[in-house]
Amino acid sequence: MATYGNLCTEFYNADKPSAPPESLAFYLGKARASGGRVLEPMCGSGRFLLPMIQAGFQVDGVDASSAMLESCRASARRLGVHVCVYQQEVASLQLPEWYSMVFIPSGSIGLLAEDEELRTGLTRIRSHMQPNAEFLLEVPACEQVSSEKVRLESRTVVCADGASITYSCTVSKSSWADSVRFTGLYEKRRGGHVIDTEHEELILRMYSVERVVEELTMCGFRSIVVSTVSEKPFLSESGCTLIEARADAGAYFQRNISSRSS
Repeated sequence: MATYGNLCTEFYNADKPSAPPESLAFYLGKARASGGRVLEPMCGSGRFLLPMIQAGFQVDGVDASSAMLESCRASARRLGVHVCVYQQEVASLQLPEWYSMVFIPSGSIGLLAEDEELRTGLTRIRSHMQPNAEFLLEVPACEQVSSEKVRLESRTVVCADGASITYSCTVSKSSWADSVRFTGLYEKRRGGHVIDTEHEELILRMYSVERVVEELTMCGFRSIVVSTVSEKPFLSESGCTLIEARADAGAYFQRNISSRSS
């Protein structure tokens, strides 16, 4: 993939070394209430997943980036915990477990930029959920996207090895509706010299909450509740809207029947 490579992962870990405490507390509480195994699709390097495992919960992770997952495994080894993660795309999710809770924080769902990718991804997630299991999904704010290219300010972080990584990019409207394209460059420096570079192409879809609710309903979710920062103050960190939904029983029984007949 052209996103979330080695330098991006290093930058991300230095820029966001841990989950926001209020957000983490919310998802820990939800995991406790679910009483079972938890799944975090698009888990990245594990800033939510690892502290939840440390707190005693069974949490599996999925991500498409090998660099992010290797970082997650390395952090797990340093912490002395066992982590179960899978390198898969959400739209082709195929796992051996059933889950009592699934969550995607921080607006990562916007990375499923194509209509079919979103619909298939939500369907695959639902097919891994126990009856009445809870799905928690943070949707990024839907904003107007300018047709003009804009140069974004560069950002620099200091890594654990003392080197620095600078990320700079341009943003433009994508060919997909309500989407933005980030064309970025990571430059790693040590002693004033560039020692590594990485290019990145990233498309982020700005789905409306109404659209996501509609897709969830079509994919077999029910009891859908939408919360903004006024109801859930922890959302101020991500700037997202929270959607909570329950999985119907149909997918569970259909998958059970298929497993028995195979």
